[in-house]
Amino acid sequence: MNSLLARLSLGLALGLVLLFILQWWLVSGAMRNMSEAYVSSHLEHDIGNLLGAIFVDEQGQLALNPTRINGVFNMPFSGHYYLVVSADQQLRSRSLWDESMPLPTVHGKAMFGQGPAGQPLLILSHKYQKYGRELVIASAEDWSPMESDLAKFRVNYGLVSALALVAVLGLLAVLVRRSLRPLQQVREEVQQLEQGEVLRLSETVPSEIKPLVKEFNNLLDVMQERLQRSRTALGNLAHALKTPLTVLTRLADSDEMTQAPEARQQLAGQTEQMRQMMERQLKRARLAGGASPGWQFRPADELPDLVTVLGKVFSERNIRIETQIPPQLVAMVDREDMLELFGNLLENACKWARSRVRLTIVDGPGLVFRVEDDGPGCVPELREQLLRRGVRADESTAGHGLGLAIVQDIVDHYRGELSLSQSDALGGFAVNVRLPGSAVR
Repeated sequence: MNSLLARLSLGLALGLVLLFILQWWLVSGAMRNMSEAYVSSHLEHDIGNLLGAIFVDEQGQLALNPTRINGVFNMPFSGHYYLVVSADQQLRSRSLWDESMPLPTVHGKAMFGQGPAGQPLLILSHKYQKYGRELVIASAEDWSPMESDLAKFRVNYGLVSALALVAVLGLLAVLVRRSLRPLQQVREEVQQLEQGEVLRLSETVPSEIKPLVKEFNNLLDVMQERLQRSRTALGNLAHALKTPLTVLTRLADSDEMTQAPEARQQLAGQTEQMRQMMERQLKRARLAGGASPGWQFRPADELPDLVTVLGKVFSERNIRIETQIPPQLVAMVDREDMLELFGNLLENACKWARSRVRLTIVDGPGLVFRVEDDGPGCVPELREQLLRRGVRADESTAGHGLGLAIVQDIVDHYRGELSLSQSDALGGFAVNVRLPGSAVR
């Protein structure tokens, strides 16, 4: 169970259920004890009356004054009974009829026994000295009505407790949800962070999770700072390497090298290969890869400027670049990575196109697009070789070489898919790219 809300709710619910069961059991026991004490007080009163009603008749036998005895003791099986026992005599209430009742072995403490009709009795007895004789007076009352009332009380109290439990659980559910609302707010902000709508999490949170949010924000700052520093350093490195490569290129074109054409050709080839490898590796290292907080790429806003620049670059050949871009599409990717990706593909298409290049972005899940031209295209065997051999084939193939290699690197960084095909509409080369789960609308 990974949900904090579910854990808290289940724990509180189990605790409350156990608490309500315990209090129901304690209250029910307390009510039974109170009932026993109440009945025992009646029995004490009856025993006191019986003790006062005892006298010695003319024959020297113990007798009871009928005027001082409650009439309920004269009704057969009335549920109220008494028993007076001496050494040589026993007096019983008429309510016992021809039956008897058990006499407690411990006097002064109420106990339960079986009555003349099989009903449960609460019996209390005391030992006295009167008229020089030792007497035991026991009084009993039918416990069945009280037990029935107690059973009804337990049922009714149980129902009331159950309703109260449901109400308390509902109230606790509301309180728990309200208490965990800041966590829901953090969750929503994390989703906004993933979609690039915010750059940091709000630190207006409970003190228990505030250190976590602060550390998360610090981590975001460190990641952004490191990426920016890396890109700056790589840009400086690329700028620094351009000078020695330029010197080598001029050396290959110098008059001294004309006397050794074979060495000149080898130097020029190695210098160009170094330049391409350097450019590719630098661009590859500068890739951000994946969606990062606060990064958004809006193709409808960013790509028109790129298309305009490429149109000017290839203006002498009158290359027309057509675009189909959903206006509301937003990709959760790095802007620089996407400009590099689209720039290489469109530039490569313009190099090989006769007059038309088309960019089509699909309005669907993820970032899916297609770049095609009306150039000579590429045979299937070579397309498979480019994808299969990767870097070496890309770096050795004119036109499709370095640009396509960089495109492959970018797509791999975003765990996307790249496929090469023939354009059905324009007849030339076509590149299909899919970056899954990186776009929202």
